[in-house]
Amino acid sequence: MLDQKGLRRRIPVEAIEETRVVGRGQRSVEIALWGVDGAPGPVFTLQGRDAAQAARLVAAANGARSRSGPPQGGAALVEERPTSTSGRKKGLGLTRRERAAGIALLHVYVGGFALLAWAGEPQQAALWLLGVAPALFGLFIVVPSLRWAWKRRTVRRHGVTVVAVFARREGKRTFFRYTDLDGGTHEIEPDYAARGIGGDPKRIEVVYDRQQPGRAICSLAASTLLWRTAGVTLAGGLLLSLAFILMPLQLIFLVLGT
Repeated sequence: MLDQKGLRRRIPVEAIEETRVVGRGQRSVEIALWGVDGAPGPVFTLQGRDAAQAARLVAAANGARSRSGPPQGGAALVEERPTSTSGRKKGLGLTRRERAAGIALLHVYVGGFALLAWAGEPQQAALWLLGVAPALFGLFIVVPSLRWAWKRRTVRRHGVTVVAVFARREGKRTFFRYTDLDGGTHEIEPDYAARGIGGDPKRIEVVYDRQQPGRAICSLAASTLLWRTAGVTLAGGLLLSLAFILMPLQLIFLVLGT
């Protein structure tokens, strides 16, 4: 089993052409899969911390591997599934920078209320307290949308467009599978607005990052992107504007009135 970038890969021994220790201190392991028709197959890197353990893994894998590859190549034998998202729930799935920003905003919120209350402005302090609701709802709309837009921009920068086909369904979730230029297979949970190619709902167009083939986005119609941008701008902008009136503007009035 190999967990990388949100995917859990089960790599059978029959798919492995060679394993070797690499990296600083010889603590990591490269797993090279068999290619097709003499072409090199995809290579995965397993990051490690113990050189002896890496050497044992390489010796065991190379000792058990087949001397000839399967006709369809090693990538076709690899089973891929998204890793559980339960681990992301810890810390609300936020990065360290986002958590630090949240803590800073919390201090600003408490400090602003305390300042208005200390200045003897109960009405302005009450408005400050009410302002947290539109601020949170506005950020709830805007922040995920900005992250989504940033992902689309960075993926398209190094993007390769391929066709993904229906792979499986888990409850209400649907997964499609695509193959990168190196023969590696990956899965993507498509955007609900992704359209089937030629009206076929089991074939969609995706763009994956050439530098990180497991990172991909669905191709969407320009009208879909336009409506989403307009909706986020209108709803998020109104809520954040209201939050500004109820919160920072009260501090501005306090400063101007002193």
